[in-house]
Amino acid sequence: MPLIPDGCRTASLAAIAALLIALEASTATAQAPRQKPQADAVVPPSDSELYCKNVAEAASDARVQWQTWKLISLEASLRDRITELQRKEKEFEQWVERREELMNEVEDQVVSIIGRMRPEAAAAQLSTTEEEAAVGVLLKLKARVASSILDEMDPARAAQLTQSMMGLTKPEEQRSF
Repeated sequence: MPLIPDGCRTASLAAIAALLIALEASTATAQAPRQKPQADAVVPPSDSELYCKNVAEAASDARVQWQTWKLISLEASLRDRITELQRKEKEFEQWVERREELMNEVEDQVVSIIGRMRPEAAAAQLSTTEEEAAVGVLLKLKARVASSILDEMDPARAAQLTQSMMGLTKPEEQRSF
């Protein structure tokens, strides 16, 4: 073993001792409990706060994309519903047209039947019929036939139907020509 002069040996031992003391002090500080931060001291943000801060913009963009997708899907379903409603509306209009045609045929048949009846029998039929239907029939009949039927009716009912034919629904209303 080489011989080291005493001065170097002492210096080396002093350096090693200083190093050991420094290591002890650093481990002692590392194991020391944390003190509560003072109000004036700036506290560094935690990992979770840093994560949330870093991801906030991406999360906001993802939320906007999801909302956009949701609006687009709702708009598509709304368009489908509108198309379905338009189809049903056309179907309903066709049904109403067929019904109106049928009602007109039935109405024409009733008018034809009442027009061929004797005035006394027709007056008896229209006396018991609802006012609106009776007025409709009388308006479609020829004037001569309608007047002979009204002539055979009770005068109060004939007056009521005549006023309705002129557009007066209430007897107390007055109409000037």
